[in-house]
Amino acid sequence: MSMNDADLACAICGEPATAAQSAECNWCDRRYHLNQRNDIEARDCGQVWIDEEYLALQFACNDCVARGGSPPTGDAHHDAPRLQALPARRRRYRRIQ
Repeated sequence: MSMNDADLACAICGEPATAAQSAECNWCDRRYHLNQRNDIEARDCGQVWIDEEYLALQFACNDCVARGGSPPTGDAHHDAPRLQALPARRRRYRRIQ
């Protein structure tokens, strides 16, 4: 079952979102606006950053960032308490059909 762009809405601002200009939060699984291109103006209702420990992209909506899931600053002593503030959760992976 595929989801149409018409079915997508940003969990942060409530406005419609396309699959190409949105992402799913790693912590709450809600979809939010994320401009993935730097050559166009678009809304950002969250962030994405590289997790240096796991060498993976981390996606977080503004609500989860406000609760402690902000991107690392590069200072391990400063970053550790903020990144651990998010509740631990089991990752879900979807089968692509």
